[in-house]
Amino acid sequence: MSSAVHSRYVGLNGIKGLAIIAIVLYHTQQQLLPGGFYGVDVFFTVSGFLIGVSLLRSLFDTGSLNLERYIPKRAARLYPALFLLVPMIVTIGWLLDRDILVGIRNQLITVLLGCYNWYAIASGQSYFDQMQPQVFRHLWFIGVLMQFYVIVPLIVWIMWLIQRARASMLLPLMLPLLLAAASGGAMWLLYQPGNDPTRVYFGTDTHSFGLMLGIALAWLMVMYEQRHPRIPQTIHTVPSPDGSVIPIAVPQMVQSLRVSIYRAVAPVFAFLSLIALVALTIAGKQDDFAFRGGTLIASALAILLIAGTICQDSWMQDLMVFRPLAGLGKYSYGIYVWHWPLWIISLALAPQLIPVPGPWPLVMTAILTAAATTMSWLLVEKPAGTRSALFVVLPIHNPTVGHIIRAVIVDVLLVASVFGCVHGVMNAPTKTAMQLQLESQARQLEKEQQRTGDLLRGTVPQPPKPKYTMPTGDEITAVGDSVMLASSQGLSNVFPNIQIDAAVSRSMIAGASIIRTDVASGSLRKWVLVGLGTNTAANSAQLDDIYNQLGPDRVMVLVNAHGDRSWIGPTNQVLADYAAQHSGNVILVDWDAAVSANPQVLGSDGIHPSAGSDLYAQTVKKTIADWIAGKH
Repeated sequence: MSSAVHSRYVGLNGIKGLAIIAIVLYHTQQQLLPGGFYGVDVFFTVSGFLIGVSLLRSLFDTGSLNLERYIPKRAARLYPALFLLVPMIVTIGWLLDRDILVGIRNQLITVLLGCYNWYAIASGQSYFDQMQPQVFRHLWFIGVLMQFYVIVPLIVWIMWLIQRARASMLLPLMLPLLLAAASGGAMWLLYQPGNDPTRVYFGTDTHSFGLMLGIALAWLMVMYEQRHPRIPQTIHTVPSPDGSVIPIAVPQMVQSLRVSIYRAVAPVFAFLSLIALVALTIAGKQDDFAFRGGTLIASALAILLIAGTICQDSWMQDLMVFRPLAGLGKYSYGIYVWHWPLWIISLALAPQLIPVPGPWPLVMTAILTAAATTMSWLLVEKPAGTRSALFVVLPIHNPTVGHIIRAVIVDVLLVASVFGCVHGVMNAPTKTAMQLQLESQARQLEKEQQRTGDLLRGTVPQPPKPKYTMPTGDEITAVGDSVMLASSQGLSNVFPNIQIDAAVSRSMIAGASIIRTDVASGSLRKWVLVGLGTNTAANSAQLDDIYNQLGPDRVMVLVNAHGDRSWIGPTNQVLADYAAQHSGNVILVDWDAAVSANPQVLGSDGIHPSAGSDLYAQTVKKTIADWIAGKH
């Protein structure tokens, strides 16, 4: 059967459009869509289906995988955009924000070799810890895809051989299903609750079940096409240039009762799967469920969504061909590769360009991503896909004037960006400015504590009955994470002799242990400042643990967190509720509101205040003053 009669599957672009929306919102507005990472599983499943269909059709039509065409086509699909993206982003970093160039050399090498996911695993990078984001970290997905493209020809070839030897449709299907089960089982077994899940999320071995399920669906579709040849039927005409009409023959499948039932039921299951996937993206979390079945369930739902959308006369197609949605899907690759580094750059630059509250980093990212995606598509992706990768930079074989102008623009951009990229790699810093600032603050804090003897935890008198007047520094113990550490100089200036114990990546549980030690040594002061909401979720039980240790004569001052992390919103609500329930001796400092109104004080990561800012300390002081003035 000639492949020329195969029509494109209607609705797949709409499915990819939904997936890219989920992924982009997860990366940029994680509090809004904490389960948006499930969109990756939809992409994997669609990718497995499409490449499986392509290879299987080639085998059944010609008896060959046609690797001499397959390999260049895959390379032309992925690499041209990367060759434009990588040097341009590094150049922008070199010119505007060198923090994003930390560790850039190894990132470049592994991205271009298609193994960034394993490099990230080996170097301890975390996809789910976005405190110090790697500018090319999202390309772990491309690495998994490239590795899959290498092994999938072997898989479908084995399936084809089994079918030829056994004349069975279902027996070859067991191969991708077993591989999917093995991958899902490996994720389940290797995932360690409470630890960072990057290993199982980035691993090709542990996160290929969606790709394998896509191959399984591709096998069913291609086998159906083989067993039910399409009969050309003229259904409409189109005008020709000379004014006559041309009949268009559209292939139609021979339809059995079983097929009729499938076409009636499949769209219903597809719609239900769509609802379930949306629910996962909204309510999903980076928890045990996600990595012990959740991502596998998302892939299975994606199979139902694809199968019920692409079938002939499916009413789901009416939803998925919605032009804005289908347009996002069509250009989803460009959107994916560009949006994350542009988001990192926007986070650093937008507050400096527009120092007033507002969603400016998101707006800036949206505009830049749309422009970069359009540029990438017109300049490199489309020419590489329709002609060749060489044609992108060297328009040969009857080029038009437009092609020559386009190639000149590409060549100029590449030369300039490669020049900047080389300088960026050669002059890349070893640490970000914020990391250097935190280390400097930690050294200064240690010196200050040693000077005052606070590191020795000398015994202090037990606090008298509280008299709620503005505390001096020697009445305050502060326990916090890296945000407090970044603000430690400001705290020392506003509250001289304050006792500060702050460190990077500290959680509420660690804070409770520190306070327990201070209570036992008798060194805990009357006012206890707690800033531990940035890194992990906090709950009322942890706050009870701290509160019960303080006793009735101390005041607990809770500082909420700022950042776009899925746990920060719920944690801030827990802190607010707790302060309201214990208003007699618990104060809530709304750091989130204060810094949202003054985004220019934040560093390039959008979380830590820059050196020299005392906004954190001033917010604490004003909140305490307002609380005391409120008849406390």
